[in-house]
Amino acid sequence: MKDRQALSFEVFPPKPEMDADLSGIGETISDLKTAAPDFISVTYGAGGNNRPRALDIAAVILSNGMNPLSHLTAVGYTSDDASRVLDSLEDLGVKNILALRGDIPKGQGMDEGAWKNYSRASGLVRYVSELGQFCVGGAAYPEGHQQSVSRAADMEFMREKEEAGASFFITQLFFDNDAFLSFRDDASAAVKSPIIAGIMPVFRARQIKRIVEISGCRVPEKLSSLLDLYLDDDASMQEAGIDYAARQISALWREGVNGIHIYTMNKSKGVLEILRRCGLRGRGSL
Repeated sequence: MKDRQALSFEVFPPKPEMDADLSGIGETISDLKTAAPDFISVTYGAGGNNRPRALDIAAVILSNGMNPLSHLTAVGYTSDDASRVLDSLEDLGVKNILALRGDIPKGQGMDEGAWKNYSRASGLVRYVSELGQFCVGGAAYPEGHQQSVSRAADMEFMREKEEAGASFFITQLFFDNDAFLSFRDDASAAVKSPIIAGIMPVFRARQIKRIVEISGCRVPEKLSSLLDLYLDDDASMQEAGIDYAARQISALWREGVNGIHIYTMNKSKGVLEILRRCGLRGRGSL
């Protein structure tokens, strides 16, 4: 990111019954490699669910000659747990960590069980950073975290993460570029680290409606109309969603964003078509 705008992807561990030997996600990663991404991040479920498979996927990314960015959440891990996971990642050859608070399992509180050691992401960022073995990133929220009280509070949390050792940020999904650009302008006064724009293509209307409910991000009228129009027409929604994401990414790239991070939903073919339409396939320039 010091040399150029970054292009990256996120994948997630498929359910064992859908891809027991990870050959399916292996094909997805091989497809994504053709776009020459700077890194591929690997997420996992709430409370540490699917963490072992996330480690296996990081190994697949490495075997393809690419950089994995492994997620590590505060929720679901004691400090001892985090130490063991980080040792495993280091042994694997992972050098980059995205340190997050993570989702709290339903019915649980932050003072219960394994998530009591790090009540905020900044504590985990500091712990990982002080080890001196990883490049550490943090999350950012263009339209505010659902539990945030104000934009000023969000900026303060970002500043705390940067002071704790975060050297870059990846945003939550958003569909309104103006919201991101306004956030970026405000954040530039609080932090100096690069801020990568997180983009989630819409491949299925019902799926994205659920994600929007969880994340709280705003859906512009144009996209909302498409979601309603193609609620039960996945093929048409995918085509419209690919076009919307391509236009969104093109506009952001021209605005000089530090990078684009695409939440692929493990849909490599659709993602590659998005990049073809906006001229970023193979790390080309718009």
